[in-house]
Formats: sequence, C-alpha cells, structure tokens
Amino acid sequence: MLDLAGDVDQPPVADVLIENGRIAAVGAAAAERSVREAGIKRIDATGKLVIPGLVNAHYHSHDVLLRGCYEQIPMDIWGFYSFPANYSRRSKEDIRLRTVLGAVECLSNGITTLQDMVTIVGPDREHVDAVREAYEACGARVVLGLQISDRAAVDAVPFWRDMPDDVVSQLPGAADPSKLQALIEDLVEEGGTERLNWALAPSAPQRCSDELLAWVAGLSERRQLQVFTHLYEARSQAVLARLAYPEGSLLAHLDRFDLIGPRLTIAHGVWIAPDEIDRFGAAGASLVCNPMSNMKLLNGFAPVVHYGRAGATMGLGCDNCSCSDAQNLFQSMKMFALMWGFQTAAGEGDAAREAFRAATLGGAKAIGLEGEVGAIRPGYRADIVLLDLDMPSYRPLNSAIRQIVYGETGTGVHTVIVGGDIVVEDRRHVAFANEQLKAEAEAALGRLKDEIAGVNERNERMLPQLLDAYEKANRYPLPLDRFSVRGGEPSSGKGSRS
Repeated sequence: MLDLAGDVDQPPVADVLIENGRIAAVGAAAAERSVREAGIKRIDATGKLVIPGLVNAHYHSHDVLLRGCYEQIPMDIWGFYSFPANYSRRSKEDIRLRTVLGAVECLSNGITTLQDMVTIVGPDREHVDAVREAYEACGARVVLGLQISDRAAVDAVPFWRDMPDDVVSQLPGAADPSKLQALIEDLVEEGGTERLNWALAPSAPQRCSDELLAWVAGLSERRQLQVFTHLYEARSQAVLARLAYPEGSLLAHLDRFDLIGPRLTIAHGVWIAPDEIDRFGAAGASLVCNPMSNMKLLNGFAPVVHYGRAGATMGLGCDNCSCSDAQNLFQSMKMFALMWGFQTAAGEGDAAREAFRAATLGGAKAIGLEGEVGAIRPGYRADIVLLDLDMPSYRPLNSAIRQIVYGETGTGVHTVIVGGDIVVEDRRHVAFANEQLKAEAEAALGRLKDEIAGVNERNERMLPQLLDAYEKANRYPLPLDRFSVRGGEPSSGKGSRS
C-alpha cells in the first residue's frame, strides 16, 4: 500500500478496512478486526499495488465529444472550435452521455475525484440535472462548478479590437449573467451530496466584469465555496494584463475583490511573473497544473518549482478532451515530473514524489477536499485504486512511485473503489459496458458532425486575422519566457520553445 508518509519505493503489505464509505483502519488494526468480525467482504489484492484514488483537479466535461478534432491551434483561437456556445442546444440525453463518457474514462484511469468546470449554455436546469444524474450513475466523486463570464470577447484578448469589422462582428459579445447567477445560487442553496460538492467557476478575470467578480467573492465568502478560474494560461493574457489593467497584473485585479487566498484555485498559471507567484503562494492559494493541454495549445510550461517553493498548493489536471484528448492523470504526472526535473538542479531527486503528491493530496486540497481524499488513512473517504503489478512496467519493481509516475499508462488500473463501492472491476466499469458506450458515442458524433464541419468552415474564414493577432501578442516584449521548459525570464521577445 502506497502512502507518501511511508516507503514509496517498496510499499509494505497492509490490510485496509472500510466502513460506511470511509477508511476505518489500516495495517495491523484492520487485519485484527477482519479476523475478529464475521461477515466482512474481502477483496483479494494479491499482486496489486494499492494507491489512493487520483484527483483530476481541472477538467471540463462539455467537449468530450470533440476529442481528437484539433491540434496546433493556439488557446484563444481553439475556443471558437470547442466552446459549447458554438453549437446548437444539445438534448438532455447528449449532455448525460458526454458526462458519462468523461467520468467513466476518468474512473478507468484511476481518477476517483474530479473538478468539473462545466459550461452550461444559458441557465438550463435540465442540463445541470443531466450532469448530476450522470455523475451519480457513474459513481465518481465531483466538485462541480458552472462556468460563468459576461465580458465581450474583444475585451478579453489583446489586439482583437484591431481586426476587421467583419471578423469582430462574429465574436461573442457581452452577456447578461443574471439568470445563470440565480441558478447557481439556487443550486448552492439546495446543497450537494456525499459525492457532489458545489463550487464557483468564473471563467477568467479578464472575461468577467467587476460586478461579476464581486458577486463571486461575496457568495464564496458567505457559503465558504472554493473558487476555480483560469489565470495566465496563454502569453496573450500576460500581454493583456500589461495593456488593459492599471496594476499590470491579473492577480492584482483578483486581489481587488479579496479573492486571493486558500479558497482560490487557478488553472494553468503559466505566464505569471515571479513576484506574482510569491504573492500567490504567500496567500495560501492553489495552482492546478495542466501540462498536456498547455503543451497542445502552445502555451508553454508552468514554473512549478517556483510555485512549490513559494508555498502554493499544487494539483494536477487533464483539462478538456478537445485540448488534451485524454482524461489520464498518469500522462500529467509524467510531464509534471519531467518539468520539475528541468526546473531543479541535476541530481536533486523527488520529481516523482512531487508529481504523485500533486495528483493526490495536492489535488485534494486544491479542490477543497483536504483530509477527505488523496490518501489511504483512517477517516479518509474510501477512494482506492488497485494497480496490477503483473504489467510489464512493474517488472522488476525497483521503485513503486517512480514506476507509477514514469511508466504507468492507465492500463494497469485493475480495480477502482469510490466511497467503498467498487465502480471498476477487472478493468471494466460495473454500470456501463464499454461496447454500449462506444456505440452511443459514435451515434452522438453522427448527430454533431455537420455542425462541427460548419464551425470549422466559419473559423477558416476568420483564422488569418486571429492568427495575426496571436502573433502580434507573441511579439509584444515580456520579462519572462514560459516557452522555455526551465521557466526562463529573458528581457523581451517570444524566445525559443526549448
């Protein structure tokens, strides 16, 4: 059984006792009770490595059906292809299906808890109910936030106002968020369940008006809700901060609303200045690093070591299916560990440990579930994964934690337990057959295919102007370079993608 507080190379054999969905005892105490008390169901974990359920701390379920559609598209432009508002209203059945597809993939890859920052177009209660029902049916644990914003697109990306009028006229305008705010308040008032917690999800500070950010801050304070947002994901956002905000800092802008603190979790945090990282860490805020999507959307490398040394909590995420294509935290762990290695001195070690911590305990804290998930310890939720040590990547077993982080692909996930319930057994979800999900996904794609083609055709006409604005932002001088894996800070220019 792997515990970060113990031997992570050669973990000891230990019994785990589960009662009422929580871990009641570990080790000798669990063994004694299992012998003493009759009627306890036993799971034989011989030849298995027992690890805590992984935490996918940044995810969006709304574009699962678009996996594999795009590559080499910058982040600001990718949204014109992937955001739900680009498509017609989906049926409740399609909303449920896409949520199930993503959740089952997470569970099959050992992810027992996820933070879904889902976009619901309009205040559509029927779609929210479909999302909730899907998670309940899958058995996953989720912290759910409805993504909200209200500013016009031209105000959220630098140099978009300079584009021709025929392009600007096609960009999303300002929105009235009041109905969605009311729905969010109603959902928070109704409360969650044992496996579903509510959170607030302002899309990004540059996409939200001052009035909307003030509302987020007030509701978060009153109900002690975690706030999830995107911050400094792309280079263009660091440029926008310097051009459009008096403080020259999106972090300072958030601070105007008292949002920087332990209840704030940012996704990405790539193009952030060193002094902002220090301020962020000192406030006890959390970063969720999404290395796979940051690479695929051409955003660069987050300075993860600086975050860690500044005292920030760090979690790991897989992000959207249309920009990382897989809900596989093993991929994220490996990339995080490699980034950690490049950003530390040769020979320091501990990169695998830091990656595994981010995927478990760090992610748990980042999504507001510290002490509940992320470890196999008495009192924690019984969210447990059994990895098959007969897989080639564990032959021989020299270091469990390094072979998980650098060698596991998800194929070794044999059994997944959430809240004491087995949801994946012998690599198959107990409630949803793989063959049926495949057939339903292909049918849903058939209903969406013509719209995807139409969106692609529309975007092709705008693409040259959007790419010009992207390159203009890349030429704007900044005192840091996150296209360097080492997180360098040259005096100006884009730098090399090393």
